[in-house]
Amino acid sequence: MTAVLNALLVEQIQHCFGELRRLLANHDIWTSRIHESLVCGVEPRSDDLAEDAHRRCAFGRWYDAGGHPYLKRLPEFDAIGALHGRMHRRAARLLEQARAGVPIVPEDYRGFADLALELRVLVGRLEDRLKESLGAVYKLTARVFENAAEGVMITTPDGTILDVNRAFTEVTGYTREEAIGSSPRLLKSGRHDEAFYLRIWDALRRDGHWNGEIWNRRKNGETYPEWLSINAVEDETGRVSHYMALFSDITTAKRNEERLARLAHYDPLTGLPNRTLFRERLGQALALAERRGGLLGLLFIDLDRFKLVNDALGHGAGDQLLTEVAGRLRRCLRRSDTAARLSGDEFVAILSEVDSADGAKEVARKILTAIAYPFKVCGPDVFVTPSTGIGIYPRHGADGERVRHATHVVLDDPTGRRVTDRS
Repeated sequence: MTAVLNALLVEQIQHCFGELRRLLANHDIWTSRIHESLVCGVEPRSDDLAEDAHRRCAFGRWYDAGGHPYLKRLPEFDAIGALHGRMHRRAARLLEQARAGVPIVPEDYRGFADLALELRVLVGRLEDRLKESLGAVYKLTARVFENAAEGVMITTPDGTILDVNRAFTEVTGYTREEAIGSSPRLLKSGRHDEAFYLRIWDALRRDGHWNGEIWNRRKNGETYPEWLSINAVEDETGRVSHYMALFSDITTAKRNEERLARLAHYDPLTGLPNRTLFRERLGQALALAERRGGLLGLLFIDLDRFKLVNDALGHGAGDQLLTEVAGRLRRCLRRSDTAARLSGDEFVAILSEVDSADGAKEVARKILTAIAYPFKVCGPDVFVTPSTGIGIYPRHGADGERVRHATHVVLDDPTGRRVTDRS
């Protein structure tokens, strides 16, 4: 925001310089016409005087229009405005004399010349004050530029880097000397295709600005996410003279975002998907099975003796047992399958694209066998008794809830553990 205010103030001051120079030039022309009529005895044409007066009054129109609040606080600016009004009234009287055929006398010239001299002195004082203000603005802008928390990069219209600030070097690892004269391509991460960069350039040409998330690369080769804002800077003719880019490293914010997303979708103890993510994955797997006309298996695993272990050895041992059960469950499944923890000792597995109900039963028996082996928890071997229920889509239902409810008929497997199925 400070940089924007400074830019507006600089624009006001530079515009004022231009108006003051035009004011003096036009009044010099007017004074010269009057002096010429006195010295050479040539009466100026009233149309010429009117044209000069109109040109001179351009300053008055600019002064009265406003749009320069900083300048209006300066006493010299007010004095110039008041003096301009007096000169305008004097010029109008001389113009009326010329139109009426009344000759201009030396007293008229001297009076107008004295006002013109006073105007020049006031303009000189105002320009000195404005130069001091401009110097202060430039110094402040330089401090803001150098000490800004965001990285700043200024380029030419063709993309050559003209300057960078300290935050730029801290984020990217490139020194100011390495960056100046280079192209922003030195930060290119390789994560975006050419179409991405073309869209940025299209927005800059169409709208004059672009902002969004982008991945860049530090000097050490590490890629990082940043929030980037690019603005086109135009000169007095409206042509783009520079591009200014401001960016912030959002690595920490992205990590926090990912951590929160993981907490929302994964069980913090076992690292398995939680109930929310399980439902999403089940919906996706059912849609895929329906589209391909295949089968989907749903296995529910329950640890029957888990409460005894928890009560006898403590919650720490119970947590360790659940974590190891989750690891064995993962190893029994394919990468295309999903294992999730729904509640305390209740797990579930989604078997995508199974060949048959017998194939799902085989996976269930594999899981039961893996979990039946003893666990090393806080010293002694610990055994738990797992059981599982099986539901097959579309045989047991056309949606996830019906398939889940279809896992209550018991079928004993050869090892004596329970495998629930509905065949």
